[in-house]
Amino acid sequence: MIKKAASAHARLVASDLLHAIKNERTVQIMLLILILSLICWQMPFANYFLYPFKLFVTTVHEACHALVARLTGGNVQMISIAPDESGLTLSAGGIRPLISMAGYLGTAVFGGLLIWWGKRPAEARFILQMIGTVILALTVFYGGGGIFSFVSMLIIGAGILWVSRKANDAACHMFLLMLAVQTTLNSVLDIQTLFLASVMGAQHSDARNMESMTGVPAIVWSILWGAIALCILTFSLWVSYRPQAKTGSGGLDASIMPGISGGSTMQDPVLLEQDIESSLADLKLNTAAAKEGQKIKINPKEEKKRK
Repeated sequence: MIKKAASAHARLVASDLLHAIKNERTVQIMLLILILSLICWQMPFANYFLYPFKLFVTTVHEACHALVARLTGGNVQMISIAPDESGLTLSAGGIRPLISMAGYLGTAVFGGLLIWWGKRPAEARFILQMIGTVILALTVFYGGGGIFSFVSMLIIGAGILWVSRKANDAACHMFLLMLAVQTTLNSVLDIQTLFLASVMGAQHSDARNMESMTGVPAIVWSILWGAIALCILTFSLWVSYRPQAKTGSGGLDASIMPGISGGSTMQDPVLLEQDIESSLADLKLNTAAAKEGQKIKINPKEEKKRK
């Protein structure tokens, strides 16, 4: 039964995502950005255009380490990003396993939030202002990892703020979608790189840190994080762009059969059958309760005659 329900839900999610690709303009734009990004990666000179966005994702990765370190009672000493797109966060104290996991999973969560925020063009400018401000704050307080790191983080934060102040609403929304695509894409590909590094026996990585703390091989952690990241991104897309439920569709009274009035449920026969059975059971219970109430109700005139 659980397997059947999971399969039905997976079909529903796939159907909703396909509907979003066909009908949601924002999803179509993100898909186009994704395709162009993959093409640019194969072109030597065009790849330089994506370099600042890769450094942005590295900054997000290290910021997630720093955030969890602070939330778990630790102290952050330094955030550093390198020209090869790698990064380093030095911290003391805190819950070390959570801090190590926060980099890759936190980036995936942040990418999911960007996808969700991307559905709201009117809020794009405010979101960009918040992101730019946070990056500048991280640069001032923790950006002591060398000239390249400090200048890069400063330019990234200031650049995002500049776009939020100078660009029009449409351009702000487009830039936010660009950040969303690059963050989600790199969060998955970085885990792929981590997996290959774990296979090759790299000694310095978040997965290797988890191996030293838990005894579980680094390759297992990289696979687990990759699966979780894909689930997070799929869920964020589905929640953000699934078709909205339509009450009262198909001539059904939503007050009587609320479970089968949603548009997404109508697309799946298994869920539809379950909703119909549940609704019929509720109707039977309500009918039985009403009959019982009529049986025990005494007519006032008959009560006077008895007296």
